Amino acid sequence: MQTDRTRIDAAALRRMYENVSSLPALREKYAGERNDGGELSIETLPVLTKDELAGALDDIVAAARSRSIGAYLYGSGGTTSKPKLSVVPTGMFVAAIRREWQPLSPNDMLVNFYSTGQLWSSHNFFNMLAHESGAVVLPLGSVEGDELGEWLDVMERFGVTALNATPSQIAHLLEHCEATGRKPPAIEKLLWTGEAYGDRAAELTRSMLPGAKIYGCYGSTETWVIGANGPDCALNVFHVMPYQHVELVDGVVLVTTTDPDCINPILRYQVGDRGEFVQCPCGRSEPGLRVLGRADTQVKFISVLVAPTELANIARRITGVRDVQLAFLDHAHPNETLQVRLLLQPGADAAAVTGLVRHELLTEVYRLRAVVDRAPRALEVIAVDRLAVNARTRKTPLYVSEMRG
Repeated sequence: MQTDRTRIDAAALRRMYENVSSLPALREKYAGERNDGGELSIETLPVLTKDELAGALDDIVAAARSRSIGAYLYGSGGTTSKPKLSVVPTGMFVAAIRREWQPLSPNDMLVNFYSTGQLWSSHNFFNMLAHESGAVVLPLGSVEGDELGEWLDVMERFGVTALNATPSQIAHLLEHCEATGRKPPAIEKLLWTGEAYGDRAAELTRSMLPGAKIYGCYGSTETWVIGANGPDCALNVFHVMPYQHVELVDGVVLVTTTDPDCINPILRYQVGDRGEFVQCPCGRSEPGLRVLGRADTQVKFISVLVAPTELANIARRITGVRDVQLAFLDHAHPNETLQVRLLLQPGADAAAVTGLVRHELLTEVYRLRAVVDRAPRALEVIAVDRLAVNARTRKTPLYVSEMRG
């Protein structure tokens, strides 16, 4: 079954089709479609997958270099040898986004809690959003542990009114305040993206910042912002941006970006999520997109996407490793840990092998390294006597999710 939010503009669809079909890596994929300038039907166009988009990267970068607008090359995951990259105009569609979503005003001072570097995009995006809103921004980056107290002092000194972070980071900050008996700064607005606003973050927000208004945005590095919500919306329901066209095919989210500045060939692009259109409690007449979770093989770990198969293959290359299983402990909670469990060959040196596997994972999976740099205990590599088995099927899954007592 297929549904969409609105009818897509014919001229915009033709423009996107011509952009996509002109890329050498994708030309054959679209060879059977209309190329005579006639009207296209979006329902007949093929779905674009993550792998196909990644395979066209060189063509996309070449096309970006021939345009008169600047671009950023951001990373959405992968390894240093095979990074998953995205090309985004330097304007980052912020002008179009702000016409629909205005969480900041000139009176605000925003603390930007997103990590910098490692090809991450969120930090730059929120700096740009603050700039275009006329707000003052403190581009702090991710802060952990014993540094939090000092930076909370700075935030109070300057009268911070808004904070942007992942829900995990919001929970971490509020847990620190809770544990130390400290009243959090008078934050009036919380801006978030990157993962679901989990129960723990919501609970802490209600108890410690009861007056804070919550503003979320949903998207990916490839599509950029697909939709956004505000204080009167459900946390997992997003109102789709006018420059985005969203379809649901068997519950899977497909996105077509119609903004003329779009560089990535986002035409019926399969984001990797499942969703449904619902009425939002905010009262807006058009339905919002409720995001139901992942539809592909990637798993959200803290604030990054990881591919379990990719991580396991890296570990299996190490001499002495017989088998691998990934355990996501306290998944989607602020203290989430990825435990890589190794079944070793007889006689293997457990300390040496586990240390080497950890080193290789952090070397090749650069976004995982960025997470572990700020939370070293988020990754554990251990040797075990046996791997977990599904009680019903008796199969050994590649990854499991477990709650610690």
